[in-house]
Amino acid sequence: MMSAAIVAVFSMSCSKIEDTSEEQEIGFAVASYVPQTKAGEQSIITVDGVRAFKCKAFLHANGAVAGTDYFGAAGETIEYNASAWKPASHPYYWPKHPDSYINFVSWYDKNGAPTGTVTETSMVWENRTIAVDDNIMFADEAWRFKNNDSAVYKQDGVTAGVPTLFHHALAKVKFQFNASPLTDPNDNNTTFEVKLQTVSLSSVHKQGTLTLTNADPGATRQNAWTPDVANYFWLAKDAASNIAMVSSNTDLTETPAILYPSAADQSTYSITAQSVLPQQVTDAMVLSITYAITIKYNGSVILAEQDIPASIQLNTLKNGSNVAITDWLPNKIYTYGITINPLTDQILIDPAIDADWATENVSATIE
Repeated sequence: MMSAAIVAVFSMSCSKIEDTSEEQEIGFAVASYVPQTKAGEQSIITVDGVRAFKCKAFLHANGAVAGTDYFGAAGETIEYNASAWKPASHPYYWPKHPDSYINFVSWYDKNGAPTGTVTETSMVWENRTIAVDDNIMFADEAWRFKNNDSAVYKQDGVTAGVPTLFHHALAKVKFQFNASPLTDPNDNNTTFEVKLQTVSLSSVHKQGTLTLTNADPGATRQNAWTPDVANYFWLAKDAASNIAMVSSNTDLTETPAILYPSAADQSTYSITAQSVLPQQVTDAMVLSITYAITIKYNGSVILAEQDIPASIQLNTLKNGSNVAITDWLPNKIYTYGITINPLTDQILIDPAIDADWATENVSATIE
């Protein structure tokens, strides 16, 4: 009996108990949906420089029908740190009961937050005024997750976590100007200098409401949000107004360094891509500009003009596929390349006479 007891104690002291707390800690695998690339999803750090977002977690303990706020009523900030996306305040752990699961609703808002209550089935931005530097994103809802899934989005060094795919809720618009030619093709001694003075766009809605809804798919997976308006347009609540884009002279070159910039490079010629509500590009959206031209001959100014006006109805402009852009859709940057031609009609002299020489015979008699 004594011998058996000693053996039993010895066996217990040598058994190995693994620490699985790291595996049970909730983490996130995060990506950004970028349709203009063919490489698939990319990190939101790479695309937008975003290293933190908000998330609400709804715990259905033991399979309960109603979920509770596992991250608290206000939700948690999820931060990226050391190759991991995790809650910023403290670790959260997966429930152990096999029937328990959690639904995750995630969003990012640079200058605010959803103004309505965020639930498992709805998210609302109401009467939100969009600033030129705004960035609003929402992720497909992750339904019925019970553990860190093998990373669908292998970004930022993450190997497992709640799959979190973000979509942009806004569009961006950029106007890229250049001048051509800057040397008279018929006389190399004549050169042009062109300055962009002002740029404004009329009849743009800046305030609106976006309502998103979701539904339990009954399985462990991501589920896209459904907007209350097609194309994820925002319901505009304000009267359309003007957007002023340039307020000082900007020298134009003949060939822009970057005509169609990426999301990470949007500042060429001091006109940054501006965030706008997704909306229809109406007939009333008119781009109005003023510019200045200086004409020189052998370096000497022969003509200088200021405040030359020009206007373009925006929805008449076509893309490379010869299709007019009549909508600004979310998740897209619209770059309008506009060239100013400084070459005007050369002053010419066209001399003429009324008629050929004619002989008039006049006679006189002297007596």
